[in-house]
Formats: sequence, structure tokens, C-alpha cells
Amino acid sequence: MKQPGQFNCPKCGAPFSAADVDAVQDTVTCGSCGHAVPWNSLIRENESPAPLASPPKHLTMQMEDGRITLTYRHSRFKALLALGFALIWGLITLFLLWLSLGPAKTDFALPVFTTFFAVSEAFIIFICVDMLLGKVVVRAEPGRGALFRGIGPLGSTWTFLLPMQADVAVERPGGDGDKYRRISIPQPSGRPFYFSGGISEPDVLEYITLVLRRFRA
Repeated sequence: MKQPGQFNCPKCGAPFSAADVDAVQDTVTCGSCGHAVPWNSLIRENESPAPLASPPKHLTMQMEDGRITLTYRHSRFKALLALGFALIWGLITLFLLWLSLGPAKTDFALPVFTTFFAVSEAFIIFICVDMLLGKVVVRAEPGRGALFRGIGPLGSTWTFLLPMQADVAVERPGGDGDKYRRISIPQPSGRPFYFSGGISEPDVLEYITLVLRRFRA
């Protein structure tokens, strides 16, 4: 069983000591701020967490040596829709290019439209490649974590801390009416670490949040 010194006050974050525990009343009272909590409930909450459910669709989980790795890949259905859109947009671009080289090449506005469609097509193709081959990897261990987003081994990695009292949560930056969701992780610096990784499924974000909460230390 864990000792009092291995727990922190949920209000002020100060570590409990053996003198703070009242076995008769089943309470532990913080010596710093006076906040009291049920001692046995605190033990059960920290030592016997409910087992994690199976990861939601498009998310895989691996555990090794007290660390966990969550890997998210985009829906193949959405990727195929994006490819279909890219094909249609590409055909329009080729048609405009053909007009630009043909009898209508003296039209000043035509090259402008052609350039716009060509640049847009390049961006759409990049999105398709990202949806087909890209991935988001979240790694967590006690007290810290890392986020990788990229295609294969190429991409960017960000690191963050998981403080014991950090309120890791899924939030909507624009309020309840905002469809965009992101995970918020308070940092000791005072500036939270935010990320969504391009994940649009709420259940995936909620699952990642639940996992990160278990690695706070």
C-alpha cells in the first residue's frame, strides 16, 4: 500500500505526511492548507483505477515498461473521399491549363484562375497523402509525454509534462458551439500545452485524455 508521502493534496498540491492521517475518522488533512479528504477513497482512486476500455476506431495502443503508446491513423473512407475530390479538382485544373494554351490564352483572367486551381490542387494532394500515410503518435510515461505527427518517420515531435494536479481535458476554444476540439494540458510554466493532431473524432480525443490523466505524476 502506498504511504501518505506518496500522495499530494488535491487542493494545494502539498505532499501528505503520516501525521496528516486520522485512521479513526478515515480522513487525511493537509498540513499546509487544512483541506481534508477521505483516506481510503484516496488510496482506491490512486491504486485501483478502472481498467481502460478498448481503444476507439482508428486508434491503437501499446504498453511496455510502464509506458504507453497511442497511434492514430485517419479513416481510409475519408482519405478516399479526399482522393476523389483531388481527381475532380485536377481535371478542372487541366481543362483550365488547356484553355490557357489554346485560343483563350489572351484572356487575362484565365491564367489567374489556372494558377489558383493549380496551387489548390497541390495542397489537396498533400492533404490526401497525409490522410493516407500520416499518423499521430502520443507517448506517455509517469510525469511526461510526447506528441509526434508526420508521415512515416518524417514529422515533428513535441514534449510536455504531466503534473500530478494537471486538469487534462478536452476543450472547445470557441465555446460549446464550436465543433473544433483540442486537448489541453496545464504546464508548470503557466502556459498550457494544446494539441488535436488533426483528430476530428471526439471519442478518440476523450480516450487519449483519459490515458494521459493516468500518467500524471
